[in-house]
Amino acid sequence: MAVSRNTGMMHPTDNTPLPADTCTTFLLTGGSSAQKADYPSGAGIMRITPATTAGAAFQCFLCADSSNAAVPAAGTTQSTATSSGVTCLPVPFQMTYQVPGGSTGFSVAAYTSGNVQVEFWRK
Repeated sequence: MAVSRNTGMMHPTDNTPLPADTCTTFLLTGGSSAQKADYPSGAGIMRITPATTAGAAFQCFLCADSSNAAVPAAGTTQSTATSSGVTCLPVPFQMTYQVPGGSTGFSVAAYTSGNVQVEFWRK
């Protein structure tokens, strides 16, 4: 499915006023149960909203350029400079990111169970 709706914003990471026409929802069970998906065709902006199944605050981790998402552990080094390492961004609340160029998929993980909704727009 292709992303057909533009955000309509001058700056790509401004808050998007239009509803997304492509959305992916993950139910994470916590620990090492990462889930992955491909980016929709044409996606340039993604907004991630983590929440518990009851709607409370929840933190997840986003690996925006591969399917290697994992929850960080003590002694874990994460770097965006290496493709072999785990590249996870903490997402403590709703956040908006640009889809990395050249990446075809992403993954999410969390310490505990909860929902992660990911919306997509074209730039």
